[in-house]
Amino acid sequence: MAVSTTGDGPGKNSSRRFGLALAGGGPLGGIYEIGVLAALDEALEGIDLHEMEAYVGVSAGALIAGNLANGFSTDQLARIFISADSREHPIGRWVFHTPAWREYLRRIGALPAAATATVFDFLRHPIDKGIFGAFSNLTRMIPTGIFDNKPVERFLADLYRTRGHTNDFRKLKRKLYVVAADLDTGESVRFGAPGHDHIPISKAIQASIALPILYPPVEIEGRYFVDGALKRTLHASVALEQDVDLLLCINPIVPYDANLAEDNRRKKHDKLTDGGLPVVLSQTFRSIIHSRMNVGLKAYESTYGDRDIVLFEPDREDSRMFFANLFSYSNRRRVCEHGYQTTRRDLLNNFENLENLFARHGIRLRKGVLEDPERHFDTNLQVSAEARERGRYKNELTNRLSDTLDRLRQKV
Repeated sequence: MAVSTTGDGPGKNSSRRFGLALAGGGPLGGIYEIGVLAALDEALEGIDLHEMEAYVGVSAGALIAGNLANGFSTDQLARIFISADSREHPIGRWVFHTPAWREYLRRIGALPAAATATVFDFLRHPIDKGIFGAFSNLTRMIPTGIFDNKPVERFLADLYRTRGHTNDFRKLKRKLYVVAADLDTGESVRFGAPGHDHIPISKAIQASIALPILYPPVEIEGRYFVDGALKRTLHASVALEQDVDLLLCINPIVPYDANLAEDNRRKKHDKLTDGGLPVVLSQTFRSIIHSRMNVGLKAYESTYGDRDIVLFEPDREDSRMFFANLFSYSNRRRVCEHGYQTTRRDLLNNFENLENLFARHGIRLRKGVLEDPERHFDTNLQVSAEARERGRYKNELTNRLSDTLDRLRQKV
């Protein structure tokens, strides 16, 4: 993981406008971001990650940002999405991995027409088109997504109907922007901004996480939307436009550099071509979006030179993140712990510079917490769970005592 900073900051402690920008990265990227946020939450004193001035989320980052802006703490996010032990909001593999049966059936239903068009094209132009050209008609039979993203939208809609939360951008106490891309124009759309703030938050997140191949495009008011990373990676400028003085950014996707990897792993992953087409496509995709993000960050130095931007992302030699199974639901704890520990490590390695930067915004970086070798994501989660159980038990005792006193008063 690398930590990057830019800008000179406001140079005063009175500035308290904080923002958070979360990039995409598929289900694995969202899990990684929760680990990073958990490390930041316990290491930074003077800032609440679920009470920032502005939130911007793209793809999986939209899922995490949307919940933080809705008042869910990092501890609650971990219980819901990582340990899946939340009694109030149970979640299962089916939410993210339900096959897109309707999409499959719709494509199969169009098979006769596509097959007929293929035969006619070949018979009419056997030389010009050839057999492969004629068979291009059958590409329309390929489903636009493997999994159905409607269960995600339904889960979030139910989640935001609980007390203290909302599915309406306009009723949020904090500014939230969920970025998706209009498939027909290629332009970015900021759900949560005027003109797009009437769309339910859950629907906007469903559109933003619609990563092509993984999930089908999402229809909203007659338009189709896909993953917001199609246009940009972080969309950090959206938060900077809200006059935040300190912007924390998390980007889970970086290209892998085998030359920087440790010797024992370098031998195993030295040639990415050995991993086949998926690995080649992953490296290509990561390189493109990471390069685009770096260009954007450099542009911010001139446009927003008076702001502080801190970027957290994996190291280029981080083979655990690059080769992790994107679809492994059981792998989520290890990925979250990895993000948690590497963030703690880099905060400690960059302690002197970051301590001064955060101090300008009235934030203290807790060195004792970072130096504690006994801290682990799962351990902290268990401690939080035990604290909640003690709280429930105390509340039950208090309620029982109150009921008993009321009955005694009635008798007296």
